Amino acid sequence: MTIESFGLRNLPDSEAFPFNLPLIKNLETVKLKNNITFLVGENGAGKSTLLEALAYATNIPVAGGMAIADDPLMQAARELGKMLSVRYTQKSNSGFFSRAEDFIGFVKNIQQKIAGLSQEIQEIEDNWTGGDLNLATKYIKAERQALIDRYGEDLDAMSHGEGFLKFFLGRITGKGLYIMDEPEAALSPQRQLSLISLIMQKVKENDSQFIIASHSPIIMAIPGAQILNIEEGKITEISWRETAHYQITRQFLDNPEVYLREL
Repeated sequence: MTIESFGLRNLPDSEAFPFNLPLIKNLETVKLKNNITFLVGENGAGKSTLLEALAYATNIPVAGGMAIADDPLMQAARELGKMLSVRYTQKSNSGFFSRAEDFIGFVKNIQQKIAGLSQEIQEIEDNWTGGDLNLATKYIKAERQALIDRYGEDLDAMSHGEGFLKFFLGRITGKGLYIMDEPEAALSPQRQLSLISLIMQKVKENDSQFIIASHSPIIMAIPGAQILNIEEGKITEISWRETAHYQITRQFLDNPEVYLREL
């Protein structure tokens, strides 16, 4: 594991966001007991805000999006991140922070890089007057091919879910810290199972660490994962079957008519 625990150094006397969130006001040291930790809870509980601040404090890159240090919409995350005290077992800058909304920007960025390299190759070929043309384009072609091999030549032609999963397959490559905010957003149940398989494989092979905010009872079913429930501004460790996500999903599937009648 990369992170052993995190908590607040001190809490400013402020009612401004995010310091007015009950979660932040009550935040004590959070001890991570496993390579896979889930943050669960209702919308607005503060999961995303806490993950963004943790990503800033650990200085890991944002996959497909603007760095938190530069993003004007991440001022709250920066302010909270400065107050976080992170205890490491070993420091690592490998890994990434990802949000579902960053995927579209990631796809466009990769496609633009591939298109730009293709255009550069074409311009060299069109204007070449002598010497070894293959040598002149060798390294540019190799760079383009590396991107294609890793991410695919036409990511945006795939369904959103397929591309999103390929995004994870291409980026989760070795030991590191991976902080994810609702990775299930674009994934079908079958693709969520594929993501589970990938996460478990990287933990086993590389001792990678994953901290994930999720609403998916499928993804949070990973065996041995630590589940931290945020409710009424407090964090408590619970089991998978104790989560509201599991209980409501199971009750609904067992008897959907009861729920639908009450809507």
